[in-house]
Amino acid sequence: MRRLLPLLVLCAPLSAADSDFRPMLDPQLSQWEKWLGPVHRNFEVPGYVRGKTAKEDPVLGLNHDPLKVLTTRQEGGETVLHITGQVFGALTTLASYENFHLKTEQRWGEKRWVPRVDKVRDNGILIFCVGEHGAQGKYWMRSQELQVQEGDIGDWWPLAGAMADMPIRTDDPVKTRVYDPKGKVTTVTARVWHGTEYPEKPFGEWNLIECYALDGHAVFRLNGSTVNVLLNSRYKEKGSTTEVPLRSGKIQIQSEAAECHYRRMAIRPIKSWPAEIAGDIPASHRR
Repeated sequence: MRRLLPLLVLCAPLSAADSDFRPMLDPQLSQWEKWLGPVHRNFEVPGYVRGKTAKEDPVLGLNHDPLKVLTTRQEGGETVLHITGQVFGALTTLASYENFHLKTEQRWGEKRWVPRVDKVRDNGILIFCVGEHGAQGKYWMRSQELQVQEGDIGDWWPLAGAMADMPIRTDDPVKTRVYDPKGKVTTVTARVWHGTEYPEKPFGEWNLIECYALDGHAVFRLNGSTVNVLLNSRYKEKGSTTEVPLRSGKIQIQSEAAECHYRRMAIRPIKSWPAEIAGDIPASHRR
């Protein structure tokens, strides 16, 4: 794992079993930077000069957050990340990570914004983030996404040319690619839905979301159950046939038109698959 920035232990105390985890949230978000894309034309921001068309509207850019989209609050002595969702963008770690176990708790707020006021609430945790800010739609870096969406936490999305191999079934007429631990390992370049075991908590309750990453593979977990597995993370540049490994990078937490909260976010390095998930990895990819 690459450099870890100094951490302020300002979230809930960690148990002895969690002593190798390092907290990632503090009131100043000192381990992160902000990136926000264009402001939707329903909203006005003082000093923000628009382009001739919506497609030409400039990004707010790095660490410019006039609408307070990404902030923290103190709740019960804990630091809680508060994301309004009003502008698409992300909170991005300053450090990069390779082999790790990330865990956090997430819940939804009430607010939704255009263009998703009548759609399910949406967010996401992006891993192996590399390259320029805004490579995907002016908002996010090239990465692999653990989707955080009502009813679909743990779906996988590839951003900006990312791809992977995944055990899937393809017999669902709506969810065309569904994670199945007994499915055929297939190269995929578009969304893979979570598996059938799906323990999302009711609206307003905290969900435990975990991501294990090792040697370019990753396991997505929701409330203690594995909901997706990706293998051989890699990407291709647009127009290229060359596949490039994508196994380390920054972590991004999305802002995507819905109010969302995170707390107790922590990370630890790993050198092998923990016993509770080792069986989710095909034997050929396990160590």
